[in-house]
Amino acid sequence: MANSNSRFDGHSTGQDRRAERRNAPALAAYHWKGPYPRLNSVRDISCTGAFLLTQERWEPGEVVSLTLQRSGPPEKENAFSVQAKAVRWDNDGVAVSFLLPPGADLRLWQSPLKSAELQNEPEDILREFRVAQTISFLSRISPETRVAVSRLLHEELSNYRLENAIEIARKAERMLGAAVEEDHLRALPEIAMRILEAGSWSSDDKWMLQFWAGLLAASCSSTGDDQSIVAFVDLLSQLKMLHMRILSAAAAKSSKVSGAQGTMYTRPLKWNAADLVRFSGSADLIKLDRELNYMADIGLIAPREKSAFFQQMTDTTIALTNLGLQLYARCNGHRGTAQNFYGVPMTPSGALALEK
Repeated sequence: MANSNSRFDGHSTGQDRRAERRNAPALAAYHWKGPYPRLNSVRDISCTGAFLLTQERWEPGEVVSLTLQRSGPPEKENAFSVQAKAVRWDNDGVAVSFLLPPGADLRLWQSPLKSAELQNEPEDILREFRVAQTISFLSRISPETRVAVSRLLHEELSNYRLENAIEIARKAERMLGAAVEEDHLRALPEIAMRILEAGSWSSDDKWMLQFWAGLLAASCSSTGDDQSIVAFVDLLSQLKMLHMRILSAAAAKSSKVSGAQGTMYTRPLKWNAADLVRFSGSADLIKLDRELNYMADIGLIAPREKSAFFQQMTDTTIALTNLGLQLYARCNGHRGTAQNFYGVPMTPSGALALEK
C-alpha cells in the first residue's frame, strides 16, 4: 500500500516545496544491494530531491546512498554520490530527499548560458551537484567565501575553468579528510579564492591541479590566519607542468641538507639529456635549457653554468634551493615544516625561513 499521506517535496519548508522538478530520462541512480549495484531510473529531479522508478520500497526516513550518473553501466569518473532520505513510496517507486552537506548551494535549471533542454542532460545535472559540494567545502574552511565562491562558480567561470576549480577543491578536501572538522581548520578567504581563481586557468596536464589542491590544503590552519602561503601561490602561478615535473623528480631523487637559519637545500644531481627528457616530458633540449635558467632566476634551483647560445645541452646539474623544497612540500598539502616533510632533522637554529 502506498504511503499516500506524505507528499514528496524534498524537504518540509515552503521554499523547498516550490523547487522546480523536471524529467530526467537519461539520468540514473544506482544503489547497492548486497554485493551488486542496482539501477534505478530517475523520473524527475529537483534541487531538493528526486523520484526513482524502482522496485525498492524504502520506508520514510530511511537513508540510502545513491550514485547519480548517465543511464548505462556503473561509472566512476562521471558520477556523483549523494545521501538521500526516503520520503514516500507508491506503485511506481520511491521519492527521496537529498541530504546535501552543510553550506551546499545546489542550483538546477538556472544557467543563463544554456537552454532548458540542455540543462536536463545528466552531465549538466552532475556538474551542479559537484558545484554544490565545492561550495560546501569552501564554506567550511573559509565561511566568509560562501557568497563569493557561489557567485564565482555559478556565474563567472567558463565550463573549462569551472571543472578545474571543482577538481582543485575535491582533491584538497580529500587531502584534508576529517581534519577540517576535527582540527577546526580554516583558510584566509582571500587566499582560498585566489587559489581557485588562479588554479582554474591551468591548461597543462591535470596533474597541475593536484599542486593547486595541495596549496589549498596547506593554506588551512587551526588559527585560520596563515599568510605564508601567498608567496607559494605567486610562484605556482608562474610555473608550467614542465617546471613542476622537474621539481618533483629532483625533490624525490636528491639528498637534502639542513642549512643556516633552518633552511634546506639539496646536493646537486647530475642529469644527462635522456634524464631531462624523461623527467620533464619534453624532448626540446633548447627549451629545457631555457626553462631551467628560468627556474634558477626565480630561485627554485641553484644557478647553473650557462650553455653557449643555441648550444644543445648534453648534461646539467640540478640542485633545489630552500624555496624550491618548500614549494614542493606545500604543493603536496604539507602544513608543517619542510624538514618534517622530507624527514630531515631540524637544526638548532629553528624553523624554516622563506628565502631563496
